[in-house]
Amino acid sequence: MLTHGGGPQASNVRRAPSSRRCGRLSALQVATYGVLAAVALVCGYVESLVPLPVPVPGIKLGLGNVVVLYALVAFGPRPALAIMLAKVCASALLFGNPTIFAYSLAGGLTSFCAMALATRWRGLSVVGVSMVGGVAHMLGQLAVVAFVLAPHVALGYLPVLLLAGLASGLFVGYVGRLALRATGSSSFMKGWRRRLAKDRQAPAGQTTGRQAKDGRETPERGVSGDSH
Repeated sequence: MLTHGGGPQASNVRRAPSSRRCGRLSALQVATYGVLAAVALVCGYVESLVPLPVPVPGIKLGLGNVVVLYALVAFGPRPALAIMLAKVCASALLFGNPTIFAYSLAGGLTSFCAMALATRWRGLSVVGVSMVGGVAHMLGQLAVVAFVLAPHVALGYLPVLLLAGLASGLFVGYVGRLALRATGSSSFMKGWRRRLAKDRQAPAGQTTGRQAKDGRETPERGVSGDSH
């Protein structure tokens, strides 16, 4: 089960700038988002090996969602959505089943939409955004429970799962905030993010300065998709 978290934070959320000028993803973007998706998948798998000692099945800390939260704040909603979908699909394919996929997809999509909207509220911190996502995730999964089993079953789990979403989401939010601070103060990560920003803002087919240096004047080939 995917979860998120929330809590107080001194600074507000700064959303990554959106760019619609490029119709392709550069190799650097594909590599970066692919690595993040792989890290999210590994975190989710490791977490599944150590279930929490709680009476309600499926409650987890949601370590993989730290990566989704990080991508949402650092790179914007489109990369974060792609990473979340890759994590959910790969996890269900490798370690789950159709039922787990339905629960994870419903919770992940509901959580993502709620967090993407929450980032537009300038007064809300990163941890607060994560808390909104945690609650929305539980509501999304409870909707599947109501559809598959019965509405009264979902209502019976509602109080426990909402509290679990807030608690585990609080953890995810603080870990995500630490990750954002750590990468924000790293000179290597600053340079990496500047290069990603240039790739996102460059018009399609434009030769980058690095390509011109290396003598490659042909436009860089990318993977079809939306750039952010």
